[in-house]
Amino acid sequence: MKISQEQKKVNRKTIIRAAAKLIAEDGFKATTMRKIATAAGMGDATIYNYFPTKEAILYGYYYDHIESCVETIAQVPDFDAFTLQEQLQTFFDASFNAYLADRDFVAHTFRLVLLGTSRDWARIKPIRTLFLAAVNDMLAAAVKAGEIPDQVFEEIIGQFFLDAYIGAVHYWLADTSDGFNNTNIIVDRGLNLACALLKAGVANKVFDIAVFLFKTHVLSRMEFLIDPLKNAGHLKKHFMERMDDI
Repeated sequence: MKISQEQKKVNRKTIIRAAAKLIAEDGFKATTMRKIATAAGMGDATIYNYFPTKEAILYGYYYDHIESCVETIAQVPDFDAFTLQEQLQTFFDASFNAYLADRDFVAHTFRLVLLGTSRDWARIKPIRTLFLAAVNDMLAAAVKAGEIPDQVFEEIIGQFFLDAYIGAVHYWLADTSDGFNNTNIIVDRGLNLACALLKAGVANKVFDIAVFLFKTHVLSRMEFLIDPLKNAGHLKKHFMERMDDI
């Protein structure tokens, strides 16, 4: 019997939730696709219609997580009026709040997924792309509002915030302070510093300095290479003319 797209979404979410619970309790290695299927109330074969491997379930969890966070901040009243730092803080907070119920699962799997090897790139890329798209939208909005100048290294800056997010989650997983207060302080101060540097146009200034150094110390020395090459060309022409005369 053919099932609706809505039911497929429900089944997919049910599988992910079942896997998250089992992995949190028993660990990733001890959790099998058969156990996940049983916990999800599905047949052994049915689960493979949604995920080919248990690793794929992990990537599905983190993709859905970021997607849910993007939807959450989109529903925040007057989010567009927030400063860049406030928007990023809200995004990070939405993620940590959503992780809280699955903290043991995240502890078992976060490093495996977000810090995967190059062979896992095809599965990691959609998650990273979703995260970067959200951050780049915030950066673009900040530029449009005149909060920060146009950024030369926009892609690198987005990657910086992704790396900062990954580092913050790792710190949070090891944080034993009340209410994860230490993580809150680290994230707040880190975002404050990063946004201050963007407002000051530090990245752009570094780029301008690099261009200046390239022009003055590299291009100026190209003359020493160009002139000998020109001379070599003249010598070759003169030699060939002499050969024709012989």
